[in-house]
Amino acid sequence: MLHSHYDKARVARYFARAAHSYTQHDGLQRQIAERLLAKLQPTCGVLLDVGCGPAHHAPALRGTAGQYIGLDIAPTMLEVAQQSQPGDWLLADMERLPLTNESVACLHSNLAMQWANDNAVLLREWHRVLAANGQLLASTVLAGSMWPLNECFAEVDGAVRHNRWLTAEVLQQHLELLPWQASSSVLQVTQAYPSVTAMLRDLKGIGANYTARTQASYLGRQRLAQLEQVMEQYRNDAGMLPLRWQIGLVQARKQA
Repeated sequence: MLHSHYDKARVARYFARAAHSYTQHDGLQRQIAERLLAKLQPTCGVLLDVGCGPAHHAPALRGTAGQYIGLDIAPTMLEVAQQSQPGDWLLADMERLPLTNESVACLHSNLAMQWANDNAVLLREWHRVLAANGQLLASTVLAGSMWPLNECFAEVDGAVRHNRWLTAEVLQQHLELLPWQASSSVLQVTQAYPSVTAMLRDLKGIGANYTARTQASYLGRQRLAQLEQVMEQYRNDAGMLPLRWQIGLVQARKQA
């Protein structure tokens, strides 16, 4: 395994806490969502939005399909989505979809794949529900992300505070195990923050502060001050601190 198993109940709780603040901190998600939308082929069938969160991009997705279904593991996320717009909502684990074989014309998933306990199993399940000629569009966090924050954390207390993400090579290998036309690419995205506190607030605001690891020690005031000091060496000419992500973009079509 690439990482300790995620406790899915805990994952759901972390994202539930972030539900009401999510859209104030999801700049990365919005940026990647636009990339996926640009590749989306319209369908008169069902579009399944896996890991939809508060579903701020649901209206755009709904306009490309006959039926939109938003799926998430956190009930509070779905409640927030329901409050802002009409739709069909499904509370479920993306690795065990409560859907029949070949029932989905398009499966869309923006930055949710990294929360799978077994990426190969996840892709098999997604392949199962896709109809013939069905399209998969997805994005995921890859190894090398959250630089230089993770390196600075390690320098401060030696603790690894992030989950072990797939490499681009392993992701492509998993895609090639299935009988579909599939490809993946890597997009590097750098966000900029005025302070470490602002950076950590964004990560917490989207629920991304959950880790399956147990050795990460509590980030108290003293450690935060040490972290801020170490991070200063990365402040750029514009006076901002970078946070770099490696994002895997997945595109596939199930052959008839």
